[in-house]
Amino acid sequence: MDSDWAGNCSDRKSISGYAISMDGGAVSWGSKKQSYVALSTVESEFITASVVVKEVIWMRLLFNSLVMPLTDPTCILTNNQGALDLIKSGQINDRTKHIETRFRHICNHETGMIQAEYVATTEQVADIMTKSLGSEKFHYF
Repeated sequence: MDSDWAGNCSDRKSISGYAISMDGGAVSWGSKKQSYVALSTVESEFITASVVVKEVIWMRLLFNSLVMPLTDPTCILTNNQGALDLIKSGQINDRTKHIETRFRHICNHETGMIQAEYVATTEQVADIMTKSLGSEKFHYF
């Protein structure tokens, strides 16, 4: 998952992007302008994480209904250390207290259904969903 904080010049809204893969192949992906103006990169990535976790929960329920339960947590990759810390801890502090409660559901799933991990920006596949890339990076992803 990735976002481009305040990437839209006219309204300063961010773009959320994600790609969900299974056994090396993409099974779900999306890119959408966020409904809210994020005040920081952490907030923008946290909003994106909320979208991704909802998709992951739906996919896990689908697999369960097909009698193919997924027992291991689904790994969510982010290149934003602040968002990763917020997802893992769920701690509200002066810098994050303004983030709407509706996005905080992801903290409840962090230990069971999902597991958030850091990925280097150079390896962030979701970049292709959020911003223009040079030809070399485009072909790489």
